[in-house]
Amino acid sequence: MLNTFIDIAPPLPWTSLTASSAVAVRAATPFEASAMARIYNESLPPGAPADADAAPRNGERSLARSRLQRLTPELMSGWVTTHRQNGRPLWVAHAEGQTVGWLSLLGFSDRPGCTCAAEVAVYIAQDWQRQGVGRTLMEHALQEAPHWGIDRLMAFIWNDNMPSRKLFAQCGFGPWGALPGVVWAEGLDRDMLILGRQLQAAC
Repeated sequence: MLNTFIDIAPPLPWTSLTASSAVAVRAATPFEASAMARIYNESLPPGAPADADAAPRNGERSLARSRLQRLTPELMSGWVTTHRQNGRPLWVAHAEGQTVGWLSLLGFSDRPGCTCAAEVAVYIAQDWQRQGVGRTLMEHALQEAPHWGIDRLMAFIWNDNMPSRKLFAQCGFGPWGALPGVVWAEGLDRDMLILGRQLQAAC
């Protein structure tokens, strides 16, 4: 983690992306941390079975280790700050006076030569899903990413997350690979799909 503040791009002002859109997108601040944590936690699957803490048999994965951590506002606030320190954008979507979704661009790898690629993650409040919020955030990210020195976006999606797969396909992402069985969450084994899209040259 960098110790100094890096302001590669200024916070974006409130803007509706289309004339008919009721959704506005801007840079996230720690003040949205509570709403962002709630939206993230809503996306998590139901808890593992009651016996999840039982010791695994030889050769089996521990059910206890499959438990997913719920984010607190404090953790999310620190994450917002880290994004700014590391020069990676984090945007929130607002509608009807409330935070209804957020999208982040994460560093893909710490290895030299990988700074032009980023991982995109998007989360939408349950009551606002299938209302164009995710598409609005994605269109904003695709437009702004090159200004942050990013020319390739990747998404790592659980194979059974059909809404996310549909959203990324609609936004021009194609299959770039798969990681069989790497997800071990709430007692279930899942594949991780890698979707990607190349943008205009930025680096």
